Amino acid sequence: MSDKTKQSGALRIFHVIIGVIAISLAFFILAEPILGVSTLVFLLSLVLLVLGFSRLVRGLSHRLFTKTHRIIDIIAGILSIVLGFVVLADPLLGATTLVFLLAFAAMIYGITTIVLGAMLKSLKKWSRAFLIVAGILSLVFSFVVLGFPALGLFTLVVMLAVSFLVNGIESIVSAI
Repeated sequence: MSDKTKQSGALRIFHVIIGVIAISLAFFILAEPILGVSTLVFLLSLVLLVLGFSRLVRGLSHRLFTKTHRIIDIIAGILSIVLGFVVLADPLLGATTLVFLLAFAAMIYGITTIVLGAMLKSLKKWSRAFLIVAGILSLVFSFVVLGFPALGLFTLVVMLAVSFLVNGIESIVSAI
């Protein structure tokens, strides 16, 4: 058996193991939604910290930008780092932030989809109507999430679980 075959077999086993872990996490998150919320809040704080340090370093070291741009980068970096630590210290604030981000994203998507449906005269009527209806549904969803934040949090947990499930299945299928 050549080294190439051994690597490919080891890589396939690795993909199957990762897939099984991801699928297991998906079901565990659905069974224990608090874990899903905690994971999302931790990821939000991690993203804020990484982006903050990145902006801070760029602002302190990038000599090609103007002084104003560098100052803005430094301020944005510091604010992002502070927010990252605040979200870590207050997970409820992080969860609330995620719900509002979901509602805002759904709102923006809904508005832009409605506008596209109304403006794209080159599309068939049924396509335009579908875009408009999809946009209206997205807008309604955004207002429901704003009115019932627990539903938004549940939606985020389900999205995380589905993501793990789909990626786990993909990982196993790619190993076959």
